[in-house]
Parts: sequence; structure tokens; C-alpha cells
Amino acid sequence: MAEWIIAEENFIDENADSAIDPGIAAILRKRKVPAGSMADFLALRPRTTYDPFLLPDMREAVALILSCAQQKKQVCVYGDYDADGVTSTALLVQVMSLLFEKPMYYVPSRFTDGYGLNKAAVKRLHEQGAELLITVDCGSTSFDEVDYAKELGMEVIVTDHHTPDETKTMNCLFVNAKRSCSVYPFRELSGCGVAFKLAQALQRTLDQQGSSLFPKSFLNSLLDLVAISTVADVVPLLDENRSLVKYGLDYINDRRRPGLKTLLSVLDQEDKKIDSDRIAYLLAPNINALGRMDSAAIAVELFSGLTPGGSPSPDLVSLAVKMRDCNLARKAEQEKTWSICSKVLQSEDCGELFPVILAEGAHEGVAGIVAGNIKESLYRPVCILTPGKDGLLKGTGRSVPGINLYDLLNASSSLFVRYGGHAGACGLTMAPEGLPQLRSRLQQQVAQLLEQDPDILTEKLFIEKELATAEKTLDFAEKLLLLEPYGEANPRPLFCLRNARPLNLKRMGSEGQHLRFAAQCADGVTVDCVLFKRAEEFFSLLENAFYVDVAGELGINQFNGSRRLQFIVHDIKGVV
Repeated sequence: MAEWIIAEENFIDENADSAIDPGIAAILRKRKVPAGSMADFLALRPRTTYDPFLLPDMREAVALILSCAQQKKQVCVYGDYDADGVTSTALLVQVMSLLFEKPMYYVPSRFTDGYGLNKAAVKRLHEQGAELLITVDCGSTSFDEVDYAKELGMEVIVTDHHTPDETKTMNCLFVNAKRSCSVYPFRELSGCGVAFKLAQALQRTLDQQGSSLFPKSFLNSLLDLVAISTVADVVPLLDENRSLVKYGLDYINDRRRPGLKTLLSVLDQEDKKIDSDRIAYLLAPNINALGRMDSAAIAVELFSGLTPGGSPSPDLVSLAVKMRDCNLARKAEQEKTWSICSKVLQSEDCGELFPVILAEGAHEGVAGIVAGNIKESLYRPVCILTPGKDGLLKGTGRSVPGINLYDLLNASSSLFVRYGGHAGACGLTMAPEGLPQLRSRLQQQVAQLLEQDPDILTEKLFIEKELATAEKTLDFAEKLLLLEPYGEANPRPLFCLRNARPLNLKRMGSEGQHLRFAAQCADGVTVDCVLFKRAEEFFSLLENAFYVDVAGELGINQFNGSRRLQFIVHDIKGVV
């Protein structure tokens, strides 16, 4: 059962903008939005953006790219197989097509290359004629691979947004806002966001030189890719990211990109408005499925309209259909892997506090998704291991807030051939004989954390406030729309209804899996409530309890042209 954490009421800010609803302003304060930035945060056309030349090595990177273009050298953009890497690659290869004849791109395989630069791929690209290598969404720890490319005579520019290892020095130009020397005001750009800033710097430079080669209208048309990457890669939807996503959503909904328009048509979304939720739950899974099941280069070709060799793509429809079919195959493999893992959990001792599941027969490409699903259901950190062809085990893990996966793995680094990640997710490769020791160590580590914080494995629901009478209105629900787009660090606000009497309880759905009821509050206001997928969990409570507390989102139900207030329930507690 989730623990409810209801934020304390904020003080009245006498300097607050009187044009902003006090309830909205209170939410923004809790999200650390300065009073002077609130109006821009809520604006339809925000202006928060920064000079790209504040990023480290940006001037030098622009100069090198333009010099190589003038010398007619061959350029190659090297990306990654997830949605951020795909959009980064598509964005930058389109920009390079303005400057170079037939720019190349390369997206590594999750199964044969692994994440980031690798020497075998670098060698192949060199043999194919690449003279300038530009990474996007990867490269921040690829010291040996960069050195190897330089030894082959290649020029290298690393652009990335991951935390760099600054115990070593990168032997190339290195554009990353998270470098310790960076004076860029915002550190949380996506990989595609960094690629866009490089494009912005190139456009400004060419414009200052009097060149019409790279018009600003073309630069702005790339923002749809930035919006997809920013939401899909779960970077904070605050500050400059919010500006990038707001403008990017406009371009997505104008359907200006032929490949994206084709994909939305194939997914039966021709007339649907695309918001951050549809990016997160529709576009991102379809893009990521290619990297999990086939080749993510298909997505780059679809979005850029260019083949890996730089020629125009002949058939966007077949590419979009391939993406859709890969996602359907991913769903099937995900169900299979979930079933395998569930059986292992029931039949073997995988560890109670930190399950480490050896899932033979599971699909490596979907193990991370399933680990995330099991983490949500158990509210425990989870790692799934699958046997590799080389006799080693490949693992992927997901964690809950407060338990840093990377720190746990780092304490057992001697057990791994390779490992990496961050607080919430990790990847590792290890010999099978080390599995019992890994399980034992992880259980001990989480047990120690549990001693320090007994609630660390208790799910927490962060609630903005109890709704006041004036806020149980359609008007307030419509004001909340100004907080969109929602995402990381700007989640949908949750509220609670206290001491509400549940009335008119009704099951919905083909299997009665949803519930609808009315919450009659103590102030006399009755709020329509809907609960999805958890009818069995709460039906008895709602049927028998005289009063309940209800937590959820304040939303709007639109049906047949009418708009009504609706409370979308996340959790319910009986009142004793």
C-alpha cells in the first residue's frame, strides 16, 4: 500500500504574479520554478533558451565541421539504438546533408555492438571512407575508441548528454553541458537537445557569414525530433527543455515531417493530437522496438528520409510498417519474458529485497522493460539476467527511488566483465559462477539501506494538496492544462478528496475491471470519479466504507461535445 505524502501548504508570496492562479503558482513553487519564470513556464510560446556557444568546445566543433565540409571530406554521424539516439542521428544527418554530399550515419546494434562507440564499428566506418566522426547521445566514456579513431586518421567530435568520466581527458572536441568546465545554464538537455544546439550554432555561424545554405526555418523544423527525444528519454521537462518540447509539439501536430506523418498514419493516429503522453506511450515504444527487435537505423531512415549512405529513402511506408510490426513483436516477446520471469520468481530464491532473475529463454531486447514492470509490481529493485552466446550473462536492472543501482553495482565491480548505468537503471555482463555471490551481496546492501530508512521499499504517492471547494471545478481543471506538457520533474499534479462518501458505484469495461463512482465531499460538492484497471482491489472498500480518502488527478471528461469535471483515481484509503 502506498504511503501518501501531502505537501505542506505554501506561504502566500506577496511578489507572485497576480495574473497566475494561486493554486497553479503553488504547484510551480513546489517544482522549483522561480517566481520570475512562472509566466514563461505557462506561456504558449515560451522564450527560455540559451546561447549554444556557451557549451564547451562548441565554437571549435562548428569550425571543424565547416572546414571538413569545405574540404569535401566524408562525415559520419554515430548514434544509439534508443529513441533519443535515433532522433539525434536523424536530426544531425539532415543538417549534415546541407553541408556534405551524402553524409553517412551508423546506429550500433544492441546485440552485436552494444551501447556507444566500439572499435570494430569505427574501423568499418573508416574503411568506408568516413573522415569526420560525430557522435550523438553517446561517447562520454569512449576514451579508447576515440583514441583508436584518431590513430586511424579520423577527426572526432563527441556530442552527448550523459555524465562524463572526468578522471580521464577526452582526446577530441567534447560538447556536453555536464562537463565540469561547462558554463551552459542548463545541464539536462537530451542527446537530441545537444545535437540541436550544435545545429543551432552551425545555423547562426552560416547566417553571420551571409550564407543561405542553412535557413532558420529548417532549423526550427527539427524541433519535432527534439520533442520526441526529450519526452522519450525522461529528462526534466523544465527550463529550456520545456521550450523545446512546446515548440516541437507544434511541428509534430502540423505533420510537417513526411516520415513522422507516415508513421502516425500507419499507427491510425492521422487526426489525433499528439501530446507528451502520446509520445511516451505510443511513439517512443514504437521507435525503441526497432532497437530491441531489429535495427534502429530503420527509424533514422524514416525520420531523416535518408539511407545510411546518404541517398533519399525510396519507401517511407514500408519503413513505418516495419516499425509498427517490430513493436507488435516486442509486445509478444515482452509477454513471454514476463511469463518466464514470473515462473522463476515463484520457483526459485531470487532474493526477496532485490530479486535477481536468471531468465533462460527470455528475449534480451525486452528484459529492461520487464524488469521495470516487475519493479513496479513488487516495488523492489529488480535485475534480469539472460544467457549470452559467449557463455556470459547479460543483465539489465531497474530500481526504485532511494536505491542507487550504479552504487550497488560499483560495490561489486569485481564480479563484472562490464557494467554501467545510473541510479534508476543499469546494465552488466558477468560470468555465471558469480551469480550466487551477486545475489547475496545485493540482498545485504538493500537490507542495510532498509535499516537506515525503514520506508525505502514503501511506494510513495506525492500529493499537492487537499482540493479546496473552489478547486473542485471545471475552471480549475482547465487552468491546470497550462502546466502541460507533463513529464519528468513536471508530473501531473495529484490531489486528494478527504472524508468523501462513495455513491453510485458502478463497474465498467468488458471484464468489469474499471470503476466509476461519485465522491460526496464534506463541503457538499460531489465529484465524479473514475478508477482504471483496479476494480477488484477497491470494489469491496468502496461498497462497504462509509467514508474514504481519494487521491488522483483532476481531469476533464469530453464526450459528445460536452466537458465535465472528472477525478482520475490513483489510490483510495478507508477512513476509520
